[in-house]
Amino acid sequence: MMDFKEATDVLTSAPTMTLAKVAEAFGKDTHTIMRARMEGSNARRPPQDWKPVIASIARDHATKLREYSNALDQLADQLASV
Repeated sequence: MMDFKEATDVLTSAPTMTLAKVAEAFGKDTHTIMRARMEGSNARRPPQDWKPVIASIARDHATKLREYSNALDQLADQLASV
């Protein structure tokens, strides 16, 4: 099972998703989310019940990426037929 850091790594691997957007979804400061991803004495605990929030962000972002991909496919088809 993924921990908070791994889940946010996967989520933010797309250039259109940032830790700032993740922080906004939690109503937290970006720095707080960054520290929740850390290990060691300066680390913070991940937000309580983080899994459903990350899952929701991932689903929404996947939908947006599919729409973007479809638009790019249509553009490519239109340009190829010119």
